[in-house]
Amino acid sequence: MESTLPFNIGDIIIDRVNNEIGILLRRYDLFEDDMYSIEEREKYGIMIAWDIYWTGISIWPYERLQTYTEEGLEILTENGVLEHVKNI
Repeated sequence: MESTLPFNIGDIIIDRVNNEIGILLRRYDLFEDDMYSIEEREKYGIMIAWDIYWTGISIWPYERLQTYTEEGLEILTENGVLEHVKNI
């Protein structure tokens, strides 16, 4: 299937290299936190990240929840490493 950006909560991500399936759980700004000043947020901008919950037997239970930047997901999808399947 071909990538259908943008990503949404509940979308499925297929890792073609490791043969794993993940689900997009949460989208957030990495710098949207009280520990970052307004000046730092203005300087570094917005960095959108996604939490993905991976399934499969080759992933350790403590590593199932992983964070990817949205830009990284887009690059990996466009290069065929990951496949993005829209949630219905």
